Amino acid sequence: MQGRKIFQAIPEEIIRLEARSNYTYVYFINHPPVLMANVLRWYEEILRPFGFLRTHRSHLINLRYVRQVDQNGSVAMSDDSCAEISRRRKREVFKSILRGKNSGI
Repeated sequence: MQGRKIFQAIPEEIIRLEARSNYTYVYFINHPPVLMANVLRWYEEILRPFGFLRTHRSHLINLRYVRQVDQNGSVAMSDDSCAEISRRRKREVFKSILRGKNSGI
């Protein structure tokens, strides 16, 4: 099959994931983004124990790489990208980011 590759990633090297329809873009520290043929929910279940947080229906972020949180509803990541925070998840996101910063993540 053409175009199919096996790609193994270490969770600590993933900055964020972004859903696009039934596909997910995975953004890394030192690697170009990779388009994966799974929905974001699938990755959320796998990556939650590694410090990942769902901020929006289309964003899953690694708390290690949060640079700044905007009160208006976005998270600035260390790679200068932004992830939206949905109104419904805002309280959970702020608590998780604060807890992560206090625990040294």
